[in-house]
Amino acid sequence: MPDRDGTPTPVSDPRVLAALVARESDAEVEAVHDPDTGRWTLEWTDGETVEGVERAVRAAGPEAARGLRYRRRLSESAVALGAVRLATSTDGSGPRPRVDTTAVEAFWRDVRLPSPLTEREALLVHGLLYQVHDDHRRNEAEPEQICHLVRQAGLATVLLRRPEALTPAELLTARHARAHGHPAWRYCLVPMDEARLVRAVDEDRTATADHLRAALTLTAGLPDTPEAVTSRLRARLRRCG
Repeated sequence: MPDRDGTPTPVSDPRVLAALVARESDAEVEAVHDPDTGRWTLEWTDGETVEGVERAVRAAGPEAARGLRYRRRLSESAVALGAVRLATSTDGSGPRPRVDTTAVEAFWRDVRLPSPLTEREALLVHGLLYQVHDDHRRNEAEPEQICHLVRQAGLATVLLRRPEALTPAELLTARHARAHGHPAWRYCLVPMDEARLVRAVDEDRTATADHLRAALTLTAGLPDTPEAVTSRLRARLRRCG
């Protein structure tokens, strides 16, 4: 409870609480006062969830959480990773996942940040942020700018800047997706069916040695591939030198 002069006691002082939570969560927590409403908000970036911070505040004393608000901001990297994971959460058979700031915030609501990244995710996050910074001529990105790029341009444009990171199926999908009506590749990085890709390369008279090698790699896991198809691909690869 406040003292008689209205000064908060240590257990309920938002600034003291912010410092306490910061020590426990290893995050920079700031107590922000709104002079118009008189309300205090604890704000921080990534780190502990809102529920986790609320729990820590309640543990400090029964009066500590009264009237207090909480706001966890998401860093650029967290927004980009959330957008990547949302976009790639489909097998391509249904509607594209919704990727916007509300969806990203909901995705991370119960997750302590930062979240570990795979090598592929790190590549995509870096590429997304680089592109947004370059597009807007700024060294920072708004959450909606990141989400907009994923929705409009898709993730394939980012991944294709690093062709060495493509799997054989992705290399071939990047070549054939548009002609075969497969937008799930551009937006969600869902490759085409492997048997369909092998047939596409077999019919592609301008396929390069890289495409032929990728198709032959796929046939190793496709026992139903006709031997005639495999033989043609091998013969064409030999002719490529």
